[in-house]
Amino acid sequence: MNEWEKWIPLESIPARLYKESLIDDGDSLRIILSDETEGQKYLFLFDCLVLSYRNSDEGSRIRMLEHLDKHYAHLEYGNWTLFKVKNSSYLEWFAQESFERYEGMGEVEQYVFLTSNDVIEVLSVDPPTITKMV
Repeated sequence: MNEWEKWIPLESIPARLYKESLIDDGDSLRIILSDETEGQKYLFLFDCLVLSYRNSDEGSRIRMLEHLDKHYAHLEYGNWTLFKVKNSSYLEWFAQESFERYEGMGEVEQYVFLTSNDVIEVLSVDPPTITKMV
């Protein structure tokens, strides 16, 4: 369960990004991350159906971090921000909670934004649109 993989949506995306903001305006979910060294910002826009998302303080996800350390040290998760999770326990929980209401809508992906202060997880059928902000 919870098979982690690096997600590299853009060739030039920096390895470590930091959360600037997370905005849920009812129509979309916007996550703005920045590169601390260059100051470059990236907008991850989920303007499709977001089934669920959660944002946790990274320090409260000790069990998840231990799991990553034990099974996914090769991903260098401490030096990378963007991941996808297959066979997700979060997705399984969501399916049970919704009585599998969304089954058949397409493949739901779990996107994880693992920053130094936050763990943002998004369940969505469609990937986000990514824009390099000026």
